[in-house]
Amino acid sequence: MSNKKEIEHKLEQQLDALSSKIDELAAKMKEQEDRASDIEHKAVAKLKSMRATAHEKLMEFKEAEHDNLQDVEKGLNEYWTSLGAELKAYESL
Repeated sequence: MSNKKEIEHKLEQQLDALSSKIDELAAKMKEQEDRASDIEHKAVAKLKSMRATAHEKLMEFKEAEHDNLQDVEKGLNEYWTSLGAELKAYESL
């Protein structure tokens, strides 16, 4: 297992990348406000909510004790995978 700082750095980079994609999607939705469907608006809201949760999970990881680190890291990786899949599903909006 990598050390905690390396994992934090990797997760922060992943969150930044996902956050940028979510922001791009939200900006696209704003440009197409008059044509965007309710489903598309809900999708962007869901992604923003998931991003907030991802940020909270990253903070939990940063505060986790070493003996609980692997469990928290596993949960984070699963959530990141879920967020990435969700974002990928909405990229075609």
